[in-house]
Amino acid sequence: MQYSSFILIAAFAVTSVFTHGVVDSVVGANDVTMPGLSVADGTPRDCASPRCGSEADTSIIRKREMGTNKATALGRTQGGGPVDATKMMAMFMGGGGNATATKEAREVHAANVLRRSLGERAANGGTKTPKGTLETGVKAAAGAGASSGMPTCTDDGKVKMTYHQINQDGAGPLTAMVDATSGGTDPAAFKSAEVTQNVPGIGIGGLSAAAVMDFPVEVQMPAGMT
Repeated sequence: MQYSSFILIAAFAVTSVFTHGVVDSVVGANDVTMPGLSVADGTPRDCASPRCGSEADTSIIRKREMGTNKATALGRTQGGGPVDATKMMAMFMGGGGNATATKEAREVHAANVLRRSLGERAANGGTKTPKGTLETGVKAAAGAGASSGMPTCTDDGKVKMTYHQINQDGAGPLTAMVDATSGGTDPAAFKSAEVTQNVPGIGIGGLSAAAVMDFPVEVQMPAGMT
């Protein structure tokens, strides 16, 4: 199976990255939503300090680690180790979508998404994450792709996603790279993509005054990729 793997990293990254934010979900033009490849249920979304566990599913990307047993081309997380795109894909495209536990998880997640969407809107375009919010999107997405398919791009090749900024170090501007051939295993397969709707930042060191907020992001797929 071929599929595109999305990875957003801070624009200042060179050889070592600790992203203080995470691509929480990818939203297709076909209204299909899929969790980000590193996302883990139960991760706190309402606090800015690593001590609360809020950075457990953010990708740590270091060039020297890519392709080793320590990290994939998608990096690694503190909570789950090497980011393996096939695990999220198998969960999303597999069975179990009609299981009672999955249906219950979807109800919980739908309420969580609504609650997050009603958070305080900021002038910078972000939405403050309400207190008590935990990640709930993974179990709720089990088997969803088996009937709905993968998130798709718009006709002009754009895809939307939600980026959760944990603290002030997780600001934009972000850069994007897309892998359409290796499933996130080969660093050389990633091609640069234009971020057409970005996360605000001061432009130096991925900093801003924002924290614990969700931001809409849009990426233009490289030519020939959809």
